[in-house]
Amino acid sequence: MSVSTEQFQVMGPEHPIVAVLGEDAILPCTLVPAMNAENMELGWFRSTLSQPVFIYLNQREQTEEQMAEYTGRTSLVRDFLTEGHAAMNIHNVQVSDNGMYTCFFRHGDFYKEADLELKVAGMGSDPQVHIEGPEEDGVRVMCKASGWFPKPQVQWRDLSGKKFPALSEAHTQDTEELFSVEATLVVRDSSVGNVTCSVLNPVLDQEKAMVIYIPAWRKAPLYADWRRKQFQAWSVTLDPDSAHHCLSVSHEKTRLTWKNPCLYRDKKCSVLGLEGITSGRCYWEVEIENESISMWTLGVCRKDENITLIQYYNIFKDFIHGNMGKDSYMESPDRGFWVMGKSNSRYFAWTDPVTWLSPRNNPCRVGVFLDYSEGEVSFYNMIDGSRIFSFPPASFSGALFPYFMFMYGDVSMTICSRASGSGGLSIPLNNSPPLEEILSTPREGFSSGCGVDGAPPDAESPLLP
Repeated sequence: MSVSTEQFQVMGPEHPIVAVLGEDAILPCTLVPAMNAENMELGWFRSTLSQPVFIYLNQREQTEEQMAEYTGRTSLVRDFLTEGHAAMNIHNVQVSDNGMYTCFFRHGDFYKEADLELKVAGMGSDPQVHIEGPEEDGVRVMCKASGWFPKPQVQWRDLSGKKFPALSEAHTQDTEELFSVEATLVVRDSSVGNVTCSVLNPVLDQEKAMVIYIPAWRKAPLYADWRRKQFQAWSVTLDPDSAHHCLSVSHEKTRLTWKNPCLYRDKKCSVLGLEGITSGRCYWEVEIENESISMWTLGVCRKDENITLIQYYNIFKDFIHGNMGKDSYMESPDRGFWVMGKSNSRYFAWTDPVTWLSPRNNPCRVGVFLDYSEGEVSFYNMIDGSRIFSFPPASFSGALFPYFMFMYGDVSMTICSRASGSGGLSIPLNNSPPLEEILSTPREGFSSGCGVDGAPPDAESPLLP
């Protein structure tokens, strides 16, 4: 077709053009009526004509005034110029390419423009879902994803597809303008089971999802560090009258040491807490100083067991050689003991047979969590908040007493005072009202009077499947 000097119109696409991050985008414009555009001046601009993205003049591309961010990323689709169809190709689409454009056609002194919109979209990472902790009589669940554009939408659903209202949803952008999202949900129905977090790109109408299993948390025998406020701090004092003659109890009745640390021993030397526990939830913390080659245990026991001044003529030999036979007296639950400890450089829980433990860090401060009504005893490393061991639920009867035992090695224990000044519970516990559940967040640290700063737990919740 020959170029006409008649007036013309420029038409852009009716709907926004969608382009995926990293791929190419084509921005077309058309002359009406159709005419040859080979000898016209063509241009694509951003919000104003002072922001040239691509210019075609004198039948060649002009790059002198092109915006720097488009250098080397644009080209002209020439296939249908003679029919009045022109298009600019943007290569390797970036977030900054998102927005409005103007295409410009000029012949002589006459020109026309048309507006068109480019919507950039990118699918980011798969969502990562984890349980954070209890809140408002439920379990708080967090869903995170990054590298999305535009701002993604988060939806929570159960197995049947029923939607849950999110507790909160927060978005941030990085230096490349990509979005990260953190959404939280509180699951109050302990029978829900699986929960799905879906992250949706509203432009592409595509989503990525992850399923997480929510355990029946109200009955779970795992007491994470973030649940410690469900328990009342118990102010433990040692009972000197129950102490083995080889042990020394400090004047404050909170520190336990050997009277003669150089004396070799092959028998268990124990001491009890002064006050028993008959109901409720409570916990206390014990700081341990010990050599790598040592043996000790701590936990709770029934006082009706004859644990004071007991001589174990073969326990040391049997334990070292792994010969935990039926004749060896074990501090196990069937004998009224719920304890964990250390033998040489290995940690263990006194079960039958013995359970060897692999804590992530050596527990120099151990938290003993006792839920009397549920029959649960758990041990936590109070430095990093990780669980060490939980005994299966039992049926308690009678008073349970804090229990401490040394067998050999240079070891000492200090019962940590609460920095908050809590004096513990009145005794007996069965005269106290039921403990109110006070739920805490996982970022709260631990406070201790043992001279070791509390640290917020970075470990994942032990309620994770």
